[in-house]
Amino acid sequence: MTAINNNQQDEPLPYSPVVLLLVDGWGVAPLSEANAIHPEDTPTFNNLIVDYPVALLSVGDKNLNTRYLSLGAGSDLKNEKTNPAAIITRVIANAGLKQIKITETERLAALTYFFNGHSDNKAPNEDWKIISSQTAGDRKKSIEVANKITTELINCLKTEQYHFLAVSLPTLDLVAASGEQKIIKKAVKAVDNNLRKIAAMVLEKNGVLLLTAAAGNIENIKNMATELLDDEITDNPVPLIIIGDSFKGMTIGFSEPLNNDLSLLAPVGNLGDLAPTILDIMNLPKPRGMTGNSLINQEWLNKKTSSE
Repeated sequence: MTAINNNQQDEPLPYSPVVLLLVDGWGVAPLSEANAIHPEDTPTFNNLIVDYPVALLSVGDKNLNTRYLSLGAGSDLKNEKTNPAAIITRVIANAGLKQIKITETERLAALTYFFNGHSDNKAPNEDWKIISSQTAGDRKKSIEVANKITTELINCLKTEQYHFLAVSLPTLDLVAASGEQKIIKKAVKAVDNNLRKIAAMVLEKNGVLLLTAAAGNIENIKNMATELLDDEITDNPVPLIIIGDSFKGMTIGFSEPLNNDLSLLAPVGNLGDLAPTILDIMNLPKPRGMTGNSLINQEWLNKKTSSE
């Protein structure tokens, strides 16, 4: 990207990527026996909550493909067959910016076809990197795949060629099917460790990381009435943390989570608000037909009242 100085000469702008990281399986619910996410296993996540604006988003339709369609469309859609009026991928491509989508095999269709508004084709200046994940027979391998996705994302950031990077890291959602507490606990720790690496690299590159999820799962891993495994995606809200130097010490709205307990917060928006928020951060106009709202306008961003 370039900017015009007072002498009307083109100057390259400092690299400042925007990363959308979808940690599917990480929903928000009160601490309980059914919730596999424990604060002692998530030190990175806990620190990010303290330092950066955090909010909850409602997830909308039960269908995961519809949720990814809503993410890309910047609108709260109700059916995966809906043809969106606008797509963030197209807006970024039309601005002449480069973008990439990174995920594993089991999220290929969600992050490409549905996120791109029912399109099998890449947009101009768009790349896809799909990590092979034949994990159906062994969910333990999902942790290895998560590490590979993280490495790929960090390598892409190091090249400084992509302005927008959309990444789906569905490890927690996938390991839920194992039903094994030790594996799930290991996965939570591994994902939190990957978050530390990703956040550090995004900040090093003067970028902004939007950490969220398209669905929860392991926050409600057990049906307490039947004592049986429940490995379906949930309707629980998902967290959103906006990580960047210009957002440090800010809140979204006036509510802060007491003792870092996100389950005490009410959702401030939905998945359809993420695309407008990203466009706002990238200083790109929201197209007509994108009905979601940016969550970082002046009315919503406030200084934290205290440091915890």
